[in-house]
Amino acid sequence: MADGAPATAGLPSSNRGVSEFRNEDGTLTVGIDWLSASVDLFAALRETGFLERDGQDEVRQWIDASADNARVAALQVFCWFFAGLGLELDDTASGGRFYTWRVKIINASKQFVGMIELGGEECRRADGTYTARIELTGDGCKTLSAARCGHAKRWLELRAKLESCAGRLTRVDVCADDLIGKYPLRLAQQWYAEGEFDNRGQRPKAQTVDDHDSGDGKTFYVGGKKSEKQLRVYEKGREQGDKGSEWVRYEAQFRNSNRKELSLDLLRDPASYLLGAYPVLKFLHCVATRLEITKAAVEATWKSARRHLRRQYGATLTFIVKNCPTPDALQAVIESCTSPKLPRWATGDTAAHWPEIAAVQLTQEG
Repeated sequence: MADGAPATAGLPSSNRGVSEFRNEDGTLTVGIDWLSASVDLFAALRETGFLERDGQDEVRQWIDASADNARVAALQVFCWFFAGLGLELDDTASGGRFYTWRVKIINASKQFVGMIELGGEECRRADGTYTARIELTGDGCKTLSAARCGHAKRWLELRAKLESCAGRLTRVDVCADDLIGKYPLRLAQQWYAEGEFDNRGQRPKAQTVDDHDSGDGKTFYVGGKKSEKQLRVYEKGREQGDKGSEWVRYEAQFRNSNRKELSLDLLRDPASYLLGAYPVLKFLHCVATRLEITKAAVEATWKSARRHLRRQYGATLTFIVKNCPTPDALQAVIESCTSPKLPRWATGDTAAHWPEIAAVQLTQEG
């Protein structure tokens, strides 16, 4: 785990004052679910003291020379942007897609949640700035939002650090989670048919991916995948495995282009940008807290896991229970069938949301 990052006492005053919004009953939240940005690599290296004002050409050649060198430089970038957030940098660098080298960012469970890319000659901006690229997946954004002081301060600090290194957002996904299905997918389809998503008289392309009532969840797309913005409306709870869930996610993917650059302020108040891009979503008057979203994801996941367990192994479990004369014997047999690993969805508070487990824990505590 990386050690503490440099102090951020010098954050620009314009980056203070973010408020966190959600509706009063906590059933509607807005957050950031994907982030990618390019930064001035040498500015980031200077922030950590790794690079003095001179010597850029030598450092460039040194980074390009080997994966180990690239990993050392990537660690400096990682420490400046993400130290102390519960994330780690992978031990090795591999070939990148946009740059010569790519180093994965992982969480405490060793799951991939992002990357840092650097090196090569294809990463120069028009003004000659030599860049690196940072990316966080949805799980990476969730980790950042939950770290230490919570969503607002963490995203403000990241915004300020990006600004200090000439950062440019290349993609940001903003998601609004309707946890009780008050604004279902069919309502978004109705709005589209009524022209609510039209822009300057032009109706964007739309597509529906239908689950044919299987319970796996439908998805409705407004706009092209490679356009400056695309809205995805999908039945998130059902996608997570709960076939009866009403949880719907409205997720907008914003991309930069030669015509339009994404503002860093999108990290300050994602709800306003989502509403500004799609005024029909006027029910949005909130900014992210991840607690309710995490609870909904956990509920959908444990329901799916329990259903799968019963369907696939229920008879086997019945056989084991009937042939174990004591609780200790039952525990011994069950433990003999377990793996040392936990499932990916088993976060720290998952057990508290699984009703049978929570009930047993409460009895033991009592």
